[in-house]
Amino acid sequence: MMTMINELLTDYDRVCLTKKAYEGLNVGDDFVVNGKLIGRIVRDVYAQDGMQAYVIENQAGRRDEVTVLFKGSSGLRNGNATTWRDEWLNTNWPIFVAMLTSRPKLPSALKTASSYLNKWLVEFPDAIFYIYGHSLGAINAAYALANCRHPSQIGAAYLYEGTNIWRLLTRRQRQVAGQMRHKINTYVDIYDPVTLGYTATHKMVGKLHYVDSLPISPIKQHMWGGYRFDDQGRLLEKEVDSRFLQSSQMQTRFLSGTSELAQFLSGKDEYRVSDWKKITSQKLTQVKDRVFNQTFLKDFEGQDQKLKKEIDQLKQKDEKDE
Repeated sequence: MMTMINELLTDYDRVCLTKKAYEGLNVGDDFVVNGKLIGRIVRDVYAQDGMQAYVIENQAGRRDEVTVLFKGSSGLRNGNATTWRDEWLNTNWPIFVAMLTSRPKLPSALKTASSYLNKWLVEFPDAIFYIYGHSLGAINAAYALANCRHPSQIGAAYLYEGTNIWRLLTRRQRQVAGQMRHKINTYVDIYDPVTLGYTATHKMVGKLHYVDSLPISPIKQHMWGGYRFDDQGRLLEKEVDSRFLQSSQMQTRFLSGTSELAQFLSGKDEYRVSDWKKITSQKLTQVKDRVFNQTFLKDFEGQDQKLKKEIDQLKQKDEKDE
């Protein structure tokens, strides 16, 4: 039996594939990644609540192969009024609030992603599905997989730099996600501020891939900037270490110390979008020193500078000894 094209991709290919969600893609076009034809784009969905996804079909083999690509947030880099409202205010903020308050009040985009995935699984009943998503796209994909009604059709999933939504899932959803854990690959860069909530346990959608990354600027970090690959296109990963555990502890302290921010964020529905943007800017400035100066990111920055200094000192010592 012919091997599925998705099974032939390298880690680097899969990251490049997921990045293409941020490009201008059109139904009917061939979807090519690093010279490899993944298939033809047959669906382009932009739902009213901001959920975006592409469906790519490949009929070259004995069995159809469908790639679903959930798009992440555009608002982080080049947001306009629509992307701000749909992606950040309606989805990212509520997920963050739910993380802070442990209230499973979910944005509709997650439910829309679930509905579409189950719809496509029925629409292509003989196909094997491969799911990709980054950031908000990873969150949508994770929730959709936790609500999957036809798990036998899922070949694999690759989710990058999303927030851990495990605490927001019901018992049934956790069971579904757990049954497919071996198929779902979740990639976490601990220097990315979006990847909140991950611990060294199975309390997550999928199996953990701890990226051996380098710290850079936050936006570049979030857009795979810290990812490194070997000559064969394999992603550099590492086993859970004290650094990862330390990150988890810092995140826990951060989440437990942001009750004021959570209370503020939960009031979003009382404001118009334009007013909320103005109030958000003012309020975040007020709480910045009291809340965000104590985050794990600032702690990490200080510790990395200390580590770099120690390494430089050791190098200087070695040079003198020589």
